Amino acid sequence: MNITKKIGTVLSSLAALIGLGVVAAPSASASTPSSCSSVSQIGTTRVLTVGGIEAASVKQYYGCGSNYAYIYVWQQYRDTHSTWDLYVKIVNESDTGTDYGRATLDNTTRSELWGPAANTAAYCTHATGYLNSTGGSTSSVC
Repeated sequence: MNITKKIGTVLSSLAALIGLGVVAAPSASASTPSSCSSVSQIGTTRVLTVGGIEAASVKQYYGCGSNYAYIYVWQQYRDTHSTWDLYVKIVNESDTGTDYGRATLDNTTRSELWGPAANTAAYCTHATGYLNSTGGSTSSVC
């Protein structure tokens, strides 16, 4: 038995003795867009601050020949708000008049939103995301 399994067994046994359940936390990288199961982050992460607290992350990903915009609402924001609005898009810096890979969720309790595949991999791009009316963009990637 490897060390990870031993530790898991010990924790489960200890939890059972004191009447607690053990739940495995999901991996932070477990989520992927529905149209592509293998993506990698490109560019920087933009942190959105709302009401003085760090509330969400905006990221851009590349995979399956496309770019994807992504926003994740942090637990500390979700704990103090009942619903929120989310918006993400990819900006093609050669064509800033068009929103690529745009997605919105209004009045939601979901913690994350992936934009659909944006056919912008051949261009300089960045992701833009909004939590309610607070927005920000990632760094440009060419």
